[in-house]
Amino acid sequence: MSEDFSISTPCPVVQQTQQVLINTPNKPVVTKVMCDKYSPYLVCVFSATINHVNETIDEGTYREIEKLFLMKNRLALQESFVKKLESIFETDYAKIESKIINETIVEGDNQSEVARFNFFVRYALLDFTANFKYRLPRVLDRDMSERTFIVECLSPIFRAFRNAFPDIKYDWIEKNVTSIREANNMFADDISPRKTDLLVVRLSDGMEILNTEVSGPPFKATISHTVGDVKKLLMMSICSLCRIFGNNLDCSAKDAKGIKTYNIQVVGDRLTLFSVSITDQKKYLAVELASCMIPFSFDSISYYTKIFNFFAIIQAEFKEQEKLRKKIYSSIPIENTERIRDWLYLPEDSFLYDLKPIPEDIDEILMI
Repeated sequence: MSEDFSISTPCPVVQQTQQVLINTPNKPVVTKVMCDKYSPYLVCVFSATINHVNETIDEGTYREIEKLFLMKNRLALQESFVKKLESIFETDYAKIESKIINETIVEGDNQSEVARFNFFVRYALLDFTANFKYRLPRVLDRDMSERTFIVECLSPIFRAFRNAFPDIKYDWIEKNVTSIREANNMFADDISPRKTDLLVVRLSDGMEILNTEVSGPPFKATISHTVGDVKKLLMMSICSLCRIFGNNLDCSAKDAKGIKTYNIQVVGDRLTLFSVSITDQKKYLAVELASCMIPFSFDSISYYTKIFNFFAIIQAEFKEQEKLRKKIYSSIPIENTERIRDWLYLPEDSFLYDLKPIPEDIDEILMI
């Protein structure tokens, strides 16, 4: 199975960007009022906002952004690996534990990327199936609090991923985002502190690279909580970008455009991953990358195909960012070249804080 997993050549999903007919449930919400207010400094590129984005930027920039957008939910797993997963998911419960173990054995280098990802798959699935050892019917109770949802359903998957790829560390539950304090020091500003449900730190340089917000318990998310968490994630991500660039202010703006920070918002039973990067002077870009759903019954174990694809995309993004980090950290200023210090901007706190959901507007623009 040593060649079953790798990050394959991205395969854009063919999508219709001219008109959105059906909205996916449980996605982060960006209202039209928010989109209009953010447009001077932030471009949000999601399925339902793509047409509105076209109205706020020039044609050339829009085409570049559209290419990024069409990579959303790309298949990052090899098809042979997907078939292995399908074989596991078709197995009866009585035999599934041994099937998971047998299908995730990797011969050869047990430190390879392939071996590590198979380790992640094995222990994520074993933990999930263990939930149903003594349950009949094999269904989890959906009536749980937000923190119980984090501990029981989300943390086992994230922990298995971190154990396989320990070049990151986690800080769980209402963790202060220190990048905000650092950004305040850089710009002599006073952005209010924010806390996040899961903060992911890159060990190589100690930078905060991913924030996670769980917008309430599963199946009980509210519009106000969802909108508030979107705004919080965007501000935290911008501050994390500023912090990354803080020690590299003379790197070229062209190279800096590739640097990203990441966010996961959990709304109901759905996880949505999006990145934030700088795209022009005083302008940031948020682009949805992938989404998946958390299963609550053994019969829904096939959801894990998209979950593993979701985390394969995260790992591919992290690897690419590590390469770019080394490039900007070693860059030497070149005369007459735009530098990131000329592009960076920290929006006022109210920019992503004072907007409230407007009932008549709330369904106009969704991140889907």
